[in-house]
Order: sequence, then structure tokens, then C-alpha cells
Amino acid sequence: MSRYQELAAATEKLIADGLLRPGERLPSIRQACQTHQISPITVSTAYQLLESRGLIEARPKSGYFVRARLEPQLSEP
Repeated sequence: MSRYQELAAATEKLIADGLLRPGERLPSIRQACQTHQISPITVSTAYQLLESRGLIEARPKSGYFVRARLEPQLSEP
């Protein structure tokens, strides 16, 4: 597993476990680089992967945030 996939999987687990909640800001790319000792492109690729899966969203000039989960709608009888 590549470094970006490891970061994406670890972040996905934090979201699934509720440690990162909807609307919460993820560490900036620079912060994540320092914390995990990886390059900015690696963090950016991991965040893009999570964004493509619908788990996070990029907000211009604000950073990356956990997306609100869409609850399945039950049809009424």
C-alpha cells in the first residue's frame, strides 16, 4: 500500500469511528506533511482520493472538511 493510500485509509477510519465528525476541519496539507513526514503531493493525493469517495470536501481558501453523511431516506408506506 502506498503512503497516500495509508493516509487515506487512516483518515477514513477516523471518520468511520466518529473521531473526525461532519463539518470538522482536517489538518492542512502542510500540517499533515509535518505530522506524517510525507510530501505535500502525497497528502494532496490522499485528500483527493477521500474527496472522490465523498468523505471530505475542499472549501476554497479554508481547507478540507469532513462531509456530512447522507442518511438513506426511508420511503413512507
